[in-house]
Amino acid sequence: MNLPTKNAAGAGCETAAMRVALCYSGCHLRGGVERVVFEAARHLKDRCSVSVLARSFPGDDGGALPRGVSVFRLGGRELPLGFGLRQTRRLSRRVVARERFDVVAGFGVQAPEDSVVWMQSVHAVWWEQCRRTRRGLGRWMQAANPFHKIVLSMEAELLLQRRYRRLIALTPEVKDDLVRFYGVNPSHVDVLSNGFHPEEFHLGLREVHRAEGRRLLGIPEASKVVLFVANEWERKGLIPLLEAMSALDEDVHLVAVGRLPKDMLMRRAERLGLAKRVHIVGPTSKVSRWFGVADVFALPTSYEAWGMVLIEALASGLPVLTSRCAGAAAAVSEGKNGVLLDDPRSGREVALGLENLFRGLEWSREAVAESAVPYQWGRIFERYEAILRSVA
Repeated sequence: MNLPTKNAAGAGCETAAMRVALCYSGCHLRGGVERVVFEAARHLKDRCSVSVLARSFPGDDGGALPRGVSVFRLGGRELPLGFGLRQTRRLSRRVVARERFDVVAGFGVQAPEDSVVWMQSVHAVWWEQCRRTRRGLGRWMQAANPFHKIVLSMEAELLLQRRYRRLIALTPEVKDDLVRFYGVNPSHVDVLSNGFHPEEFHLGLREVHRAEGRRLLGIPEASKVVLFVANEWERKGLIPLLEAMSALDEDVHLVAVGRLPKDMLMRRAERLGLAKRVHIVGPTSKVSRWFGVADVFALPTSYEAWGMVLIEALASGLPVLTSRCAGAAAAVSEGKNGVLLDDPRSGREVALGLENLFRGLEWSREAVAESAVPYQWGRIFERYEAILRSVA
């Protein structure tokens, strides 16, 4: 097995005493938790000495880590289906033992022991929900997938055996889940939401990207565009969204961005008569451009501890459609910046929600963007830094 190696993006902060290690499998702009790690490094590097321990980092597609962040690239072969999670934790642990950081900040079950762990969700909650709602082949495939068993096992080790220094829950609901499923002491848990970077998501995206993005995809300028951004497309409602699209006017297009099974989704779109109105875009670290192309944003998720893309959409001036179970639904005020669903699995309800959303395009884009201001990363990471310093 390869040992972790270090390289630096520049000299660390010379005046700050606290040495912070951020530990996760990835640190880049192409995912959810990965983006949180990236933004944490970008914020903290001006206040303390920051090191990132990860397997994958920003590539040639942009989003380079800022100068002043030290990088420990974890070695070893990255294994699929969750088999690499324990290896990532083990390699991180080696670096932590060798470098003697003042505080270790982990994310989820991969966090080394004695970390301040930011829990973006509780996997046991999702597992329970799926076991309750899935039937037939879907339920069998879920049970057979080793990823879930590995994550549930590591989650129990982390939480039941109290292998953390402190916990951060993404929402009050996640905090309640930690207490309910694993008996975590509520006094061990702080609550801190995810945020957005105002320099990346803002009202000016439409002026910069709308015309060119639509030209690339062959979408008429006068058409309405629904944007969907996710990697976990099944849980986050892409199939009900496709079904809803078939009930809408022919001038409505869907742009879906993420690690998506394009061939399968396009076959389904063709069966629904949507071949020319559905546009599948691969994963990208520059997802903000697609927010400039769209008119509204939709994430009819069946389970979502937060939903960072919802806040990013609001910040870009896009009214949103999502389910009441999404943590970021707390930022949605119906009739002012979005529509909330009771049953996100219902294509009919999603279609009605989108129709209401399009009627709401007369809402002020400025007011929609203003509703996201409390979630700017700068505000979030001020609290995050305070939590880390409290245990250093």
